[in-house]
Amino acid sequence: MINFHKFGFLDCKRLKNYLTDSYSYLCEYNPVWLFVNSDYYKPEISFTNEWCFIRYKIPELGLIYFPPIGNGDHLDMVLLDLEEDSKEAGYEFLLGPILEKDIIKYKPLGIKLYENEKLNTYIYMSDNLSVLSSKIKKYKKACKTFEFMHKDAYLKKIKKEDFPRLIEYLSKYRESANIDNSDLTFYPKLNILKKCMEHLYELDIMGVVLEDEEKIYGFALGSIMDNTCHMYLNFGLEDEVGAYAEVIMGFAKYAAAKAKYMAFYGYVNDNKLKEKLDELKPLRVEKHFATYNI
Repeated sequence: MINFHKFGFLDCKRLKNYLTDSYSYLCEYNPVWLFVNSDYYKPEISFTNEWCFIRYKIPELGLIYFPPIGNGDHLDMVLLDLEEDSKEAGYEFLLGPILEKDIIKYKPLGIKLYENEKLNTYIYMSDNLSVLSSKIKKYKKACKTFEFMHKDAYLKKIKKEDFPRLIEYLSKYRESANIDNSDLTFYPKLNILKKCMEHLYELDIMGVVLEDEEKIYGFALGSIMDNTCHMYLNFGLEDEVGAYAEVIMGFAKYAAAKAKYMAFYGYVNDNKLKEKLDELKPLRVEKHFATYNI
């Protein structure tokens, strides 16, 4: 059995040594994304001289293994080791996400792959989002409406001391978006926020909050891997026209100074979220290939 351990804060830096630029688009391969989502996905990691192994859990599927990360030899034998580890843990062997460019390495091994559209990553040009280019007319109009209605509202960088107010804001957001107790995706976001704020400076997490003297209208958090900024959380009060668009634009302005691209990870399990991502006119969609099909 492979000697996995719980993915922790110190693993973020070590994992980066195994990753190349080709991994930068997929949010799942961003070490900080893995860490802040660890309460939900329960990632575990193991290092050897040649390979890095990661396994995690998706509630609907069970235990999932990342494809081996590194430049070692005998990929077929390494996959057999992972399969044996999965059996010993009591799960069917499932592998993903696999980079589209790496499919050619797995097909000769007789591995059948599926595209999981719900788990795709949406890639945008940071500059386009920072000014909400003419292609994104709906969002540009929404921003103008918000700015007209809330002349005293402003964007600022998030600091650790903002944490209690952001938690309070999420309660109001939940009411504005009519999120009920049956929505299992909401509570993990509270844990993501908690981890982001606890390690805001150590992990170089960036964030913006949209507010005035009376209330918070929205906020966003993310981090950079190579030339791509991955957004983890983004909220705008549903009952305040343009708040969501204003947060996206504000965060993109901040990100554009450091990263050429911005990446939004699904889990696109509802048409409303997919519609929002499509309306922002992605440069491309990084497809999520795996041996499972959600």
